[in-house]
Amino acid sequence: MIPGKLNFVNLKDGEQPVMTALTLKGNRAGSAEWNDRKPATEGIRCIFNLNEWIEFYPVTNAEYGIKVWIIKHKEDQSFYLKNKMRDLTPGFVQGGDIRKDPDAEEGSAWASMYVNPDNAEPGYYDFVFTYEDKVFATMLTKFYKEHELDKSDEELEKLEGK
Repeated sequence: MIPGKLNFVNLKDGEQPVMTALTLKGNRAGSAEWNDRKPATEGIRCIFNLNEWIEFYPVTNAEYGIKVWIIKHKEDQSFYLKNKMRDLTPGFVQGGDIRKDPDAEEGSAWASMYVNPDNAEPGYYDFVFTYEDKVFATMLTKFYKEHELDKSDEELEKLEGK
């Protein structure tokens, strides 16, 4: 798996995924410019500090029904197709709804969450995206110790593999 790339699954031939692109922003690492990326299917921000708030900005027509599950990385990605995602899923550390708030300003985050260092350790995690309880995409991410990503944008880009 390539970190920062949406891997679409469960799609029938010619079917479009419910979310066609994504931007993720954090509040601790990198400059505002580094965090403010265009929505994409790859090159999405994929490194975060534990305890760093992550904001989700999806490109989708669905205003509700999308969820993200943050789960300790599984080499066998078919696990996500064979099992229902829930907070009891092995490796689960965080998750929640990604939905448009009709009262929010245009351009506002659809979700915001963090991975608590009391419940998780640094390492690789999968963001597993579901729509109406069906997995439609996964994305590999890496979490670092708190403040470990206090680096320049150039150093962060190297860590992301750019």
